[in-house]
Amino acid sequence: MERVLEEYARRLAAGEIGQHRFVDMRTALKRFQAQFGDVNMATLTRGQIKDWLAGTDELTPRTRNNQLVDLHAAFVTAKTWNLISENPLAGVQKFNVSKAPKIEILTPEQLSAFLNVVDTKFIPFFTINAFTGLRRAEVERLDWSEIKLDRRLIDLPPAKSKNKRRKLVEIPENLAAWLTPYAQTEGSIMPRAKVQVAMEKAVEKAVIKWPHNCLRHSFCSYAVALHGFTWTSLQADHSERMLRDHYREVVTKVEAEAYFAIRPLNDSNPTLATAS
Repeated sequence: MERVLEEYARRLAAGEIGQHRFVDMRTALKRFQAQFGDVNMATLTRGQIKDWLAGTDELTPRTRNNQLVDLHAAFVTAKTWNLISENPLAGVQKFNVSKAPKIEILTPEQLSAFLNVVDTKFIPFFTINAFTGLRRAEVERLDWSEIKLDRRLIDLPPAKSKNKRRKLVEIPENLAAWLTPYAQTEGSIMPRAKVQVAMEKAVEKAVIKWPHNCLRHSFCSYAVALHGFTWTSLQADHSERMLRDHYREVVTKVEAEAYFAIRPLNDSNPTLATAS
């Protein structure tokens, strides 16, 4: 486990994976090692691993599947290096999960409260997540040279895209106001600090809840209400059918206008919803 984690730390440092991917792998390995650290890997079966994950009440079925994927990848790496003779999760079947995503979003007031108290080093990361259709892992890989504020575009190269296709994503005016004070000619938008810690501290200060994937769900919900399915499909890399099935009538157009009007407090066009 330690050798595999060292490899993922190397990949993170080399820019081959994002911080989120590294944290997920580290979490999976630590949880696995706490349970099976004294077990001979040659005797461990996929059934034992699945039974253990199934009995972990704090994990949702989707998270259990994510843990399976992470552990499978770790074992593939270990087998390549002859650290283990067989991958115990080879051919494993995932847990059954409902395909319908649970849509939980932030209100304009909640997001504004959060942005007004979060560590300013993370403003670019959270605002790009909130006001564009890029996925979190894609945002983590962004370089300032790919953010074209003068053209109001983010030019994500294929190597950084989930689907290995170039993405041209629009920067709305309120996002431009958030990014301008932090803009650089080049360099990662991610600071050398832990995003999870910054998020948890800001959530506590803002006195809000932070549902899973809430920024992407928020963008899709408000974008559909304000711009329609076709525009949102292009920006979020979702099919229009998927958007119709899950993001239709989640919020009103008035709420969507308020969401995309959230600006920094010191901006000349102040935010519509400020922290109390």
